[in-house]
Amino acid sequence: MKCINCGTENNYKERIENSRCCKNCSHRFVFEPKLMYTAKFTDVFFAKLISDISVNNTLKFTKKQLFYLLNKRLITNQYTKSDSIIVTYLTLILVIIGISSSQKASEIFVGVTGVLIILGGIGIDFYKKNKKIKTPLITPEKFQDYLNSWKAINPINEILTLSEQTNLSSSINSDITSYSFDRVVVCDNREIASLLIANNFHFENNSAVLSIDGYPENIFDTVMEMLRRNQDLKVYVLHDASPSGVSVVNTLATNSDWFSNTSNSNVTIYDLGLLPRQVFNNSNFFTLISEDSAREAQELSSEVKKDLTEKEIKWLEAGKFVELESFTPQRLLRVISQGISKSRQTNSDNSSDFVDYGSPSSGDDFDSCDTTIFADDCFG
Repeated sequence: MKCINCGTENNYKERIENSRCCKNCSHRFVFEPKLMYTAKFTDVFFAKLISDISVNNTLKFTKKQLFYLLNKRLITNQYTKSDSIIVTYLTLILVIIGISSSQKASEIFVGVTGVLIILGGIGIDFYKKNKKIKTPLITPEKFQDYLNSWKAINPINEILTLSEQTNLSSSINSDITSYSFDRVVVCDNREIASLLIANNFHFENNSAVLSIDGYPENIFDTVMEMLRRNQDLKVYVLHDASPSGVSVVNTLATNSDWFSNTSNSNVTIYDLGLLPRQVFNNSNFFTLISEDSAREAQELSSEVKKDLTEKEIKWLEAGKFVELESFTPQRLLRVISQGISKSRQTNSDNSSDFVDYGSPSSGDDFDSCDTTIFADDCFG
């Protein structure tokens, strides 16, 4: 196994004799594959995860994003091995067929071979369908143990800590509070909002970043006041493919704390996702399932359900969900950037991926605000 500090190869005997330290530089190995059971990986493997998710230490990321990436890589390796077994199984069946044909075997033997082929096909179809529902190989608790062990030897500067999430934006310069923003990105959880802020998305895109639960708390009211000055506000929504996630757009359009009472302005909301329809037929998305999510889906209001297809509602009521933190920071930043770019196309012509949901249902809440909602059919 290679040392991540000096690159020296150390075999198992050398690692044990040196108290799991490198024989050349004495840097301690964190992981020992021979002593791991559920999943085996090396320090080099884990170091590459961190390098990949941070794009060579240039982007901040959350702990859960690293958790997801670790499980994705391990599951991919597992499925690669399973694919090899399936190919071997099919090859064996073909060999049996060849032998039976060449030796003019009895009808019974040929019949048994046919049954094996059918069962094999059913098994492969079941396997492919269930690749979309993934169970993490490493539990959150075990991952935390791994992460603590790693950080004790190899500090990670790019991982977003709880204190950073709390203190990212402490104030706004009073000189600029009389102005507004071109746009705002609203996230359904503060982890994603703080991730965007930590990676300077708000500076680079002249965009406010908020979460649906009022993050960052200490400047939330000030930012909302600034946003309401924009007579042509563009709102970009980023959320989980979950019951609470698909409810965010409705909250923004109907809750008076947000934009329903914005007077004399045109508010356009772009739902970038994640929507269930964007997940369908994509085995690369880390789809989970839980009873709690199924119960939440059953309680969705008719106003939220009216913008979902029957297939999406069934998917949610089955307890399925996908979290935004299952995507890397680079992917999320790209999704928003592409969404902003496509929204400009929507304004200039009709050749856009956005689907027009029109305005919310008429009522007193909307008498003073012209709100238009668009949704994207693909995720980035």
